[in-house]
Amino acid sequence: MTASNIFPHKFGGWLDAPARRWINRDGSPGGIIAETATVHEAAIIPETSVVWPGASIGDGASIGDGASIGDGARIGDGARIGDGARIGYRASIGDGASIGYRASIGDGASIGDGAKYDANDWMMV
Repeated sequence: MTASNIFPHKFGGWLDAPARRWINRDGSPGGIIAETATVHEAAIIPETSVVWPGASIGDGASIGDGASIGDGARIGDGARIGDGARIGYRASIGDGASIGYRASIGDGASIGDGAKYDANDWMMV
């Protein structure tokens, strides 16, 4: 990606950081990605989604329309993030996890891979 693809963006209306427009593997236009975010080339990020600085998105992850992936958040391989979902600052969504439509995952939360939960636990959002 050349330097001409980088532009200033105001994440969340307050955090100024360099960003670029993601291009999905199929060539379709993707969302706004902070320059310091790490996104696997096989990730799918719709045009209306935003990935904040320091976030990472794994192989085959799918981000829903209008979703926001917070500063320093980690989305694991094959994870699915629903439309309009908000993933908080430094939250971790594990490999293969599924986050529903308009869900809000708080700052520092850990869901799925590596999270401290019992197989019989339920989480309602």
